[in-house]
Amino acid sequence: MHQTIEISSLQKERFTGLYTSWLVQTRDRLTALSYDTWMDLRYQQNRGASASFSQGAVVFDLIHGVLYEVRGKDRLRRIFRIQMDGDFPYLSFRDPANAIDFPWITFPGVFTQAELMTLRRVY
Repeated sequence: MHQTIEISSLQKERFTGLYTSWLVQTRDRLTALSYDTWMDLRYQQNRGASASFSQGAVVFDLIHGVLYEVRGKDRLRRIFRIQMDGDFPYLSFRDPANAIDFPWITFPGVFTQAELMTLRRVY
């Protein structure tokens, strides 16, 4: 069982953690991949890594390599994939109608509590 982490308590320097790792690998010529391609490859690894979070009264788990959805006020589905950097989540929205994965962003501050109450695992 994981300790629950309050999303607002995540340190701001963590927001650039994977970007900094990619910059180091690029500088050291360990990768020539673009940041999003590097993140996509990383997403395919470490499946099953997870952490528990809270945002206000809402408590939820996120698992690396899993596709989730939330519903907004308009009831439209917002589908996204998750990858973890230790206990720090990144997400990439998905447009399944057009088979597009959008760039990776950090999870904190993206969703309201109401949206997180609708969080469910897609696959």
